[in-house]
Amino acid sequence: MLPAELQDLIDQVDAAEADARTLVRGLDDRQANWQPDGGQAWSIAQCLDHLARMNSFYVEAVLPRVRRAAEGSVAPFESLAPTWLGRKFVESMEPPVTRRFKVPAARVAPASDMPVADALAAFGNSHTRYRELVRLCAGLDPNRVRVPNPFFKWVWMRASTVLLVIPAHDRRHLWQARRVLARPDFPSTAVH
Repeated sequence: MLPAELQDLIDQVDAAEADARTLVRGLDDRQANWQPDGGQAWSIAQCLDHLARMNSFYVEAVLPRVRRAAEGSVAPFESLAPTWLGRKFVESMEPPVTRRFKVPAARVAPASDMPVADALAAFGNSHTRYRELVRLCAGLDPNRVRVPNPFFKWVWMRASTVLLVIPAHDRRHLWQARRVLARPDFPSTAVH
């Protein structure tokens, strides 16, 4: 059985996946790939694709260090306690979005056109390794495991920060995708 804080993280990504399925239900590929503001803002499919890429990128960068720590069992799990800066990073991801960020690397930038079913599947699949990471942290103190930020190697963070930022980042872009769907100029199902 997972500690309550870790189970909550898994519950959060489960909820994000359910939210994403609800969001795209009934949308065709044209609608899911429609970009507001004359193509300057992301589509719903791009939001999901970006999340899939970012989640996978972060987890794959952190998982080897957490595995090594689990083998050496740094200390037992007690809580998730990111640093002050780590907490601010997580908070900056939460909706409503008040500050926009540039995508830090081309490999996590979303594709411009993709089937909505593929974007949804990739988003769900990105959580598989995340769940593995969460479960590994049940046997160690993720506050003592330091990992380099995969984009800025000179910035180190606690594994607990990574655990918290992924569900927050999911919520950020699902919020963004819901705003796209709610736009009055969102395309109807009928092709014009």
